[in-house]
Amino acid sequence: MLSQIYKVTALVFITQFVFAQSLDPTICIDRLEEAKRSYQAGLLSEVKDKIEDCLSERPKIFSREKMVEGYKLLTESFLFRNEIGESTISYENLLRFNPLFEADSTDPDNSYDLIYLSRTYRRKPLISAYANLGTNYSMVQVLQNYNTDNNNRPAQNYKQITLGFNTALGVEIPVWRDFTVAIEGNFAMRSYLFADTMYLTSNLLNPRQADYQYSLLQFNERQFYIDIPVMVRYEHYLKKFKKIIPYAYVGAAPNFLLSSNLVNINRSTSRETLGGGAVVGGEVSIPIAGPGLTVYGEENGVEALSLRNYVNVSGIIGIGSKFRIGRDFLVVEARYNRMLLNSVNMENRYSNRELVYQFGHVDNDFRIDNFSISVGFEKSFYKPRKKVKYDPELVDRRLDQLLKREKNNAKRTTDAELKRELNSFIRDLERDKPGILEDVQRGRASSNVIREAAKQADKIKEGR
Repeated sequence: MLSQIYKVTALVFITQFVFAQSLDPTICIDRLEEAKRSYQAGLLSEVKDKIEDCLSERPKIFSREKMVEGYKLLTESFLFRNEIGESTISYENLLRFNPLFEADSTDPDNSYDLIYLSRTYRRKPLISAYANLGTNYSMVQVLQNYNTDNNNRPAQNYKQITLGFNTALGVEIPVWRDFTVAIEGNFAMRSYLFADTMYLTSNLLNPRQADYQYSLLQFNERQFYIDIPVMVRYEHYLKKFKKIIPYAYVGAAPNFLLSSNLVNINRSTSRETLGGGAVVGGEVSIPIAGPGLTVYGEENGVEALSLRNYVNVSGIIGIGSKFRIGRDFLVVEARYNRMLLNSVNMENRYSNRELVYQFGHVDNDFRIDNFSISVGFEKSFYKPRKKVKYDPELVDRRLDQLLKREKNNAKRTTDAELKRELNSFIRDLERDKPGILEDVQRGRASSNVIREAAKQADKIKEGR
């Protein structure tokens, strides 16, 4: 007996091995063509027999395109044989190889059943991860002027364009219809150029007759931030250009300052009457926030205090477009980031003696607005799933709730005619329920049937 079992096991193994060896690409492609001919001839039961083994051997046998073609043919054959469960499984296997597949209603080779079934599935990613890199331009908004010169006549300029850079990693999750939530980690260097002309005179009694002196202070401030934006996006899907998805978003972010430095700071002075001049600083760099702070005052060794607040909050708006590359996207976007709080630590405004006494500078109160442009890549991850309105389990559950409610109404009513009509409505709905659920699964109907049935029940009750 034991020897017979060994013989049978060996025979099965050898048969499977020989059969597997026979499944080469050429044979399977021929089988796919044979299955097409069987389908066109109406021999639907032969389709599965001819290609099922080849489909199960992927990726050894078929390319991704051939897998889609094979599962599409298999799905069509199941639909025509009214095997809804098998057609659903086959179509979801198709979506594993092309999650963006949608049966074209203008293609005569696609049956109406396949078109309806295709419409019941979502094609948006389950989650997407992205990375981008870009440049930014900072705009300083002065809240309150401070100066070592005449505060009534400030001669300051923040308007020269100075570019920084930004890079980000983020995830995007669809939440409802065309709305998604994006959470991002953003590292940015933001920079601006400051210039201030100081007006000096040596004759306080009659400055118009005195020798004039002009002093120019100039520096770049470079701030390094980590931002964590949370954004709500609306994506607009174009019917004619399905490979382009424009979007817009709003959001907010905490902004964490890592460090800030005044770079290339110098003050130059010149006397009009003498034509000479002097330079203070010689384009030195001074850390004003972060771990690069040094000490000033050798006699007391007091630690330099931060001139910037380390935490801010910003509002964000932006627009962009996704350009589909296969399953993924090239992303181009523009963003406006408006910081809401003062960047300056007001308590430490005068604490840096080098800035105050050597360069004659104190900070204005200001906040920074920032405009950025970035280019990135978004990797999308898909999972085939039914749209909510075509979920047969949901429709089944809500139909049961409707039936339970109307059965209770029929029991409570003392109107014999109303009781009769409600019971008739209940019997008809219970009879039609399996067909309704099948139509929902096929895509011929949606959860709207529940609303229509509820309206019908309400009309019966209102008529009485």
